[in-house]
Amino acid sequence: MAKQIQGDAPKTGFFGKYMAKPISYFVFVLWTVITLIPLVWMLYSSFKTNEELTKDIYAFPHDLLSVSENFYDVVKPQTNIVYTPGLLDSLGIKSTKQIDEINEKLIILESPTIGGHKRILVHFVERDDIPEGSLTFDGKDLKTIQPGTGVQIKCSDLPKSIQIRIGWNTLWWNFRSAWIRGELGKGFINSIIYTVASTFLVVLLGLMLGYGTTKFKFKKIAAIVSAAIALGYLLDINQLIVPLFLMLTKLGLTDTHIGIIMVYTAFGLPMAVMLSSTYIKGLPDSLVESAYIDGATPFRTFISIIVPMTVPVIVTISIMTALGIWNEFLLVLVMASKESTKSLPVGVYSFSSRTGIQLGWQIAALVIATIPVLVVYFIFQKKLAEGVAGGAIKE
Repeated sequence: MAKQIQGDAPKTGFFGKYMAKPISYFVFVLWTVITLIPLVWMLYSSFKTNEELTKDIYAFPHDLLSVSENFYDVVKPQTNIVYTPGLLDSLGIKSTKQIDEINEKLIILESPTIGGHKRILVHFVERDDIPEGSLTFDGKDLKTIQPGTGVQIKCSDLPKSIQIRIGWNTLWWNFRSAWIRGELGKGFINSIIYTVASTFLVVLLGLMLGYGTTKFKFKKIAAIVSAAIALGYLLDINQLIVPLFLMLTKLGLTDTHIGIIMVYTAFGLPMAVMLSSTYIKGLPDSLVESAYIDGATPFRTFISIIVPMTVPVIVTISIMTALGIWNEFLLVLVMASKESTKSLPVGVYSFSSRTGIQLGWQIAALVIATIPVLVVYFIFQKKLAEGVAGGAIKE
């Protein structure tokens, strides 16, 4: 019998033996390159100036770390200058209107032009950090130099530690400007609130529904619930945005975190219930029955047995839900009109109207919004694959 079975086994042909694996690797590598090219372009373009982005979008950025030969205008303090956070407080200055006090303690340097790949940058140098007797390239006392028309400093005139600081600030200027001027910090915090709260509710409710529809002996009710959940796949936030807006307006939940979290939770449940119910259905009924015999309540059984045994599918639901909520745009755009409730994607979108045509700042804002997604995916990618595979074949 064994010989007959062995003889009946299909034989691998030339293509399957020698060509299948190289072609598979080629397709995987090609797909990886196609996926990575936009991310790599976005990353190095976030360091470029407007001129560099409009002249040659594929060229690498210039004038990042080699700043020693750059010239900077010494400018007067102004109330509209965005100072480094905490700088004025450390100098004992309480307001940007204290022009004389600021000028007494700071030298404000501004790049005069963006021509020749130069950047519009503002740097702050504390006068106390400059050694006595330091001179500019044209013989002026560097420590007491005063702002004025045509007054310039060459970066190499400054102490080496300040040159390094200016080079570092130049490197991260787009990101700093995007974060401060675009007020991305508020959107970042709101996105974390929406993502964490909604993901927790989706996982909790999805597991409970999956547990109830597969392990409880209420087949008719379970069928009705499963059918209702299945209908959720036919609905999308984009399709129902107007009814949702009217509903939340009547309930007084527009411009609130709670209203947006409720909507995210509702639309995340169909996928969560499908994955969790398929996974839990494959768990032995004897585990649940033995817990009941030992006197455990359904809730205790859920916490002590179901949750620990469904970690892979929990991770999968969490990642898929979190990534979807983090990148979601339309719901918050429509429901949130206040800065206190806007998410990061909406902040990046409205960022362009607040900063004119600063393309480098806008791309830097996109990088800031993308990095958390990539970090989460790379950390949990194995668990994600395990959960999807387990939910698909565990019966």
